[in-house]
Parts: sequence; C-alpha cells; structure tokens
Amino acid sequence: MSGSWILKPNKNNPAANGFSLLEVLVVVFIIGLAASLVMPNFPLLFDRLVYANQRDTFLREINTLPYSAFISNQDLVLASGTLESSPGKAENDESDVNRTIDISDLELEGSYRAPNIRPVKLDIPKGWTIRVSQPIIYRASGFCTGGTIDILAGELSYEYDLAPPYCQATP
Repeated sequence: MSGSWILKPNKNNPAANGFSLLEVLVVVFIIGLAASLVMPNFPLLFDRLVYANQRDTFLREINTLPYSAFISNQDLVLASGTLESSPGKAENDESDVNRTIDISDLELEGSYRAPNIRPVKLDIPKGWTIRVSQPIIYRASGFCTGGTIDILAGELSYEYDLAPPYCQATP
C-alpha cells in the first residue's frame, strides 16, 4: 500500500502528461498581448479615479451644509464671492467660527432677517472653480433657499441644481 498515492504517468493517454511547449508559448503570448493593450491606460484610469473621488467628496460636503448650519445654530451662505478653501484647517479653529460677513454685500433677491451671516467653508480641490449663480442661504433650521452651482474642473464642467428645502446635489 505504500506509494499508492503517487501519481504515475499514464502511458496510454499522452494528454495526461502535461502541456506542450507550444501551448505554453501561446498562452504567454496572449497574456503579453493583453497586458500591452491595457498597461498604457493605467495612468488614465488612476486619474479618473482620483477625479471621481474628489467630485464625490465635494458633493458630500455640499450635501452636509444644511446639517452643518443646523448643528452650529448659525445661518450660512454659499456665494461665489465668499467661497474660501479650507484645506488643512482644524475644525476647532476659533478665528473662523465667529467670522461673519455683511449681508448687504450679497445681492439677495429678497429681504433677510439677520444683518450678518457666516460664509461656508469648503474644501475645494486644487484647480477647481466653483460658481454660484445666486447666493444660497442655509438657515439654522437646516433649510436652504436653493440655487445652482457650477463646478469647473479643468476641461470638465458640471451644473447642479440645489432645490429647497434640503438642497441635495446628486451626481
């Protein structure tokens, strides 16, 4: 019984002996051909993934603005003239918490009850331009006035309509 577990080549079936050199070379050639077609696109694929991640992160940040206004109990405004990038800033930075702008500097279509309002801080990716057609006010209750945001990222541009009362941008 010893040695019965060792496989012995079958002399009656030549296909059971393994692959021929020609078969192995054909498989290696096909894998090399596929790799040569795919490899030049990897940097482009990586750039697309980075851009998609930046866009999704930015939209998530826009979508949390009503909640930010609610938890801070402070009205916020999103306007082209007030947009500031805040990369690398600590969230507990006291100098930005109390910074307000004069509401008369904004060209609002109606009256607004408070003379001062805090500008929105967004983490805008490098090379992006954000345009807001009319100032969007996020009230301390979590509701917003709505508006349109244009995102210019290099050669790409996107337009998002933020509809009241919650102003959620969807990709």
